[in-house]
Amino acid sequence: MTSLSSTSIKELIVRRYPEPFRQRGLVAATVPENFDLLLEGVIDSLGLMELISEIEREFAITVDLEGLDADKLTLVGPLADYISKTAKPPGAGA
Repeated sequence: MTSLSSTSIKELIVRRYPEPFRQRGLVAATVPENFDLLLEGVIDSLGLMELISEIEREFAITVDLEGLDADKLTLVGPLADYISKTAKPPGAGA
């Protein structure tokens, strides 16, 4: 299990999809907060669910995206920030 932070989530995203970021000359530290994974063609809607599942496994957390504005769901910065602030250990109450 890796320590949960917005930065560590961004690093996981870049590791999971290295080629699209490499093609744009980006590393985790230089990915813009408003980089849209869906609009940039990095993931599709199924890919988003797979990414969330991988984040949950990697950090041993449960992610509830209900409180995240749908317009921000595929933006790297808001997604990473939201998860780092709201994720809970599996089985934790609301």
